[in-house]
Amino acid sequence: MTTPVDAERAWQDLQRIRVPQERVYDEVERCAQSDQRGTYVTAGLMWLFLASWGLDLPKWGGFALLAVYVGALAALAVVYSRRSRMRLHRSRYGWRSVVTFFAGGALSGGMIILTGRLTDWLALPYGSLIQATLSAGAFVLFVGPANRWAVSPLRGRGLSDPTLRTVPEEAGR
Repeated sequence: MTTPVDAERAWQDLQRIRVPQERVYDEVERCAQSDQRGTYVTAGLMWLFLASWGLDLPKWGGFALLAVYVGALAALAVVYSRRSRMRLHRSRYGWRSVVTFFAGGALSGGMIILTGRLTDWLALPYGSLIQATLSAGAFVLFVGPANRWAVSPLRGRGLSDPTLRTVPEEAGR
């Protein structure tokens, strides 16, 4: 190929592509760091479910409670997935997002089981309230740092091309 390339024009084209990409990463990082409303609503739903699970409900009441809880979580997921103005392609979410999801599930499930057995063993009054509070608290403490860790490499992945980081030498001539 003998097509001449204007370095200045090429650099301007790269910058025109890079600026919107940086705005997408800024939005994702902002949502991961400062949007805690979804976390608190999810923790509140978890607390309500676990606190009411300790009630002596009939079997059909337990299943109805579980169905309402899963439905509320699904509705919350739909609302928060539609709320985002900028969306990344699914391939931008890497292995860290998957690890965070499964680690959060393991931590929440383990905390629920552990606190349930502990309150039963100690025969504490209002055991379901203690279990709900400790489990929801562990969830809230885990989600913030885990979300920041999961989205931290996204910006670096988009800038893997070295031409996007430095000004070409020919551009100044």
